[in-house]
Amino acid sequence: MPIAQAIHTRLLRTANRPQEEQRLPEHFKRTGYDADTQTYTFEDTSTGQLYESEPGNRYGELRPMGQPRDSAEIDAHNIQLRRGNRDAMRMLLPFALLAVVFLLVLFRFLYGGSGSDERRVHCGKGLHELRVVKGQTCWEIAQSYGLSISELLALKGNGNIDCDNLPVGQSVCVPV
Repeated sequence: MPIAQAIHTRLLRTANRPQEEQRLPEHFKRTGYDADTQTYTFEDTSTGQLYESEPGNRYGELRPMGQPRDSAEIDAHNIQLRRGNRDAMRMLLPFALLAVVFLLVLFRFLYGGSGSDERRVHCGKGLHELRVVKGQTCWEIAQSYGLSISELLALKGNGNIDCDNLPVGQSVCVPV
């Protein structure tokens, strides 16, 4: 018998609930719903004119479709949109910052730092650093300081110099 009572109770609830036709003005029927704007569309069956509800309201004040909204309502809507955009940007900013920092670290690791440190040398006492310019060779540098190539390469700090591949900007230790 509990199933019969549940069915009877459900029937009583739906019978007492006001139907849509009872809540709408006379000669009106609901014809549609726009999920984007959250407005319901109603038709006046006596005149055929279409009306729409306020956003989010199924029942309430209806206005003829195509009638422009008042400026206060438009301004309030625009302010709400701007506030929503600002809030969205605040939420995305930490993630964008993390992405930028990650990319900077990645570029620094891949392309930075290592090239310039390899070309610098740490010269010993009584020596100074000379930067190679375009066209210079180990032989030319050694001759200008009165050294042989083997003596130039034997100076402290010149152990990693490759005379066959001497790039522009490479540092070479030479006597003072």
